[in-house]
Amino acid sequence: MFKILVAEDEPKSRSALVSRLRGILGDAALIEAAADGNEAVDKALHVQPELVFMDIEMPYKNGLETAAVIKRQIPQAHVVFLTAYDRFDYAVGAIRTGGEDYLLKPVGETELREILQKFFHVETDTARPASPFEAELTVWVQQHYAEDMALEDAAESMGMSPFYFSRQVKAVTGKNFLDFFTSYRIEKAKKRLASTELSVSEVGRSVGYPDANYFTKVFKRSVGCTPTAYRNTMTQSSI
Repeated sequence: MFKILVAEDEPKSRSALVSRLRGILGDAALIEAAADGNEAVDKALHVQPELVFMDIEMPYKNGLETAAVIKRQIPQAHVVFLTAYDRFDYAVGAIRTGGEDYLLKPVGETELREILQKFFHVETDTARPASPFEAELTVWVQQHYAEDMALEDAAESMGMSPFYFSRQVKAVTGKNFLDFFTSYRIEKAKKRLASTELSVSEVGRSVGYPDANYFTKVFKRSVGCTPTAYRNTMTQSSI
């Protein structure tokens, strides 16, 4: 049986991640949850988890401090850090305290399944990239989706001509660059609307749309309803 600890102080995010893990692993996993650093240490010592999902920003002990304590007591535990902030100093701290991976919240389905494959070697039906370019594109969009990025900027960032880059994106995604980039942003926005209490304008800014009205327009064109309506629908469906 796989033993997993989820340490996350935000109740909705914590319960959502636990639910998703149970949905993927079923009865093959014992999953415990903790709401702060002290509770995480206590539960880790009791459960002896093989994998810990550790939020960096937590009460009492932050995630980096908590992970350091857990790794001293349970050296074999794998620690994956979670944070809503794409900060280099967080990534460095995560590695120095024994972390083996670093994920931005909200964690995508693909990223979650890949982590489980990495540490538990379980089959989770994760679609693998069809080419080296697709793998590079996936990493690139994860890093740059919140930036103001035109086709020419993206191509230059990946060291390609705009023409060649455009053809490659179309070949592996079936979409032109703008549609692909927009689709990724909107999927991120949908997850944040459903799992956080950020305002619509804050969600828009977090996915690269500083103008709230323009974000609403793009979201409605892609999803068929406004961000507020989408959030209300998701909230009602979870009751």
